[in-house]
This record gives sequence, structure tokens and C-alpha cells, in this order.
Amino acid sequence: MKELGEFLKNERIKKGLTLEEIQEITKIRIRYLKAIEDGDFSIMPALVYAKGFVKSYAEALGLDGNELVKKYEYLFQEKEEETLPNIETNSSYKKEGRDFSQFFLTLKKAVIFVLVIGIIGYGFYYFINQVKKGLAPIPQQNQSEASTYSEDKTDLENKTNLPQESNVSQLTVKTSIEKVAETSKKIEYKVVPFGESYKVEISVPGEKCWFSVKVDGNVVYEGLMTKDMSKIFDVKDSITILMGYPPAVKITVDGEELPTVQTPSPVTINIHT
Repeated sequence: MKELGEFLKNERIKKGLTLEEIQEITKIRIRYLKAIEDGDFSIMPALVYAKGFVKSYAEALGLDGNELVKKYEYLFQEKEEETLPNIETNSSYKKEGRDFSQFFLTLKKAVIFVLVIGIIGYGFYYFINQVKKGLAPIPQQNQSEASTYSEDKTDLENKTNLPQESNVSQLTVKTSIEKVAETSKKIEYKVVPFGESYKVEISVPGEKCWFSVKVDGNVVYEGLMTKDMSKIFDVKDSITILMGYPPAVKITVDGEELPTVQTPSPVTINIHT
């Protein structure tokens, strides 16, 4: 570890840069930059942060971050093994969450069905009353005229009721999301999607932020996003977003914006069904 840190430190000194300047470029706190130069990864919150910080540090010096991380991959092996025991626990938690989500979705569909039936029943009742009121003042109408009036009335009521039923469905059935846990380094959300999957958009209205993104257990993106950049991910079960500088980030789930994290240090956001 010392070898990698000394290499980066020497490159920084050659370019005449201070740790404060590197912090301004990468948005990585000085304590983590100094830990990298000292070869001390013990204060890093997770393996992926150590890799990401080293990559961003190297790129700030004009080096190939991916190549450098690949060259010193063996330095991260021990920490990677330490994170493996958590996989089984996370898998069990996701399974329980999925069962609860399925029950909640079934209940929601039943409520919507009952609501729509109620609206149709009320519309029919209202229609019958209106027909009776309309026929009372014209007792001299023959059967044919009454039938024509009834058909015209039915068409009018159908045109009035159908959009109302559609609007109720559109307003009731949509993706919902709620916060279930929060610490200084991790925030957890539970989402009940409208369809089979949901879309998560990550954008950077601020300056810069480094990310590592896992979708359904697979790493799909790692890198530095700059101002006005954005990425959209299609998620079936879960997405984990590791952010180096959260205040610069905006996250939406099926168009619903999550609260901005104001902590100026690495934070993990986990969203699951």
C-alpha cells in the first residue's frame, strides 16, 4: 500500500499541487487523500471508496485512473474478502422486502378495483334517477320516443363517466417511495413501483461528484460525473449509489425527486423494492 501512496504523492509534488488543491478538484476530503499517500486504507468506509478515490486522485494528476487501479489490484484483495460475509444478509433482507412488496401491490390493486366498481355503480344509480326525472314531465311520449330519449341519455352519461374512471386510475396507481432508515453514511429507501421496474435518474447540477452504482447486484457504473451530466438506470429490484460529494447530486425515482443529502462526505443510498 505504501508503494502506491508514495507514487501518487511524488506525482503530486512534481506537478506542484497541494492536498488542498487536489481536494478542490476531486471533492475528496483531505483525510482520505492523506490516508492514500500514507498507504492506510483502514479509515476508508468501504473497498469501493478506496478504489474510487485512488482512481479520481490519479485522474486529477493527469494519469490513467483505471490502469493504476488495475496495476495495484492486489492491494484491495484483503478488504474485498472482508465484505463478502455481508452478501448473505443483504440477500435475505431483499427477499423479505420483495415478499412484503408483492403483498402491498396486490392489496393496492384490490382497493383500486373496488373503487372503480363503486364509481360505476354510483354512475348507474345516478343515470336511473335522471331518466326517471326526465320522463315525468312528458307523459304523452310513446314507447319509441321514450326509448330514443333513454339511448341519448345513456350516451351522454357514458361520455361523462368514462374520463372520470380513467382519471381515478391514473391518480391512484403510481410509484411510491419512502425512507426507512438513515445514518450519517447510509440512507435506505423502499419503493413500490407502478410497473415491473422503475427508473432512477442521477444528475449533477453542482460541480463534480464521483459515483459507484450497482443495479440488481451488478456494478454498472463507476466514475466522475461533472456539472450537468446525468445518467438513467432501469431497476427491477434494487440500486445502490455511492457518492463522494452528495450536495452536488440530484436523484429522482420515476420522476419523484429525493431530498438532497447535505453531508459533504461519502454517503451510500440504497433503494429497493
